[in-house]
Amino acid sequence: MRKTTIALLAAVSLAVISSAALAERGGPPGMFGGFPGPGLMLEHMADHLDLDDAQRDAVNNILEAAKPEIEALREKARANREALEALDVNDAAYSTELNNIAISNGELATEGTLLFTRIRADVHAVLTDEQIAKLERGKERMKKRFKERRQRS
Repeated sequence: MRKTTIALLAAVSLAVISSAALAERGGPPGMFGGFPGPGLMLEHMADHLDLDDAQRDAVNNILEAAKPEIEALREKARANREALEALDVNDAAYSTELNNIAISNGELATEGTLLFTRIRADVHAVLTDEQIAKLERGKERMKKRFKERRQRS
């Protein structure tokens, strides 16, 4: 049972860390750390939702204000990934250190979820009802495509 728990914690840690690694490279949106960066996100949103200049400025300000928090989360995730890579399976403290990293990754996932939810709420406050509806339709299309891909594999 203990080995299974450790293996599960390691798998979860790797998933969170992989997501954070994608974020550092500006990868696709994902679990918590897949944030593509304020500039890319703003341009995509501006094009898709036809934001006017005032909305672009407001969204840019929201994203720029959150940037230090995003970078702090990325840095913590990077540190956890390095700590995980440095673990020695033969070390007597291996299980304890692995558990601590897994707990830290869980805390980072929580912080990231709360941060990105706050950013989304702040951005929604800038959008018109029509733009929010268009955004929601886009999310539904993405969910449908993801479900179809999952069913094919």
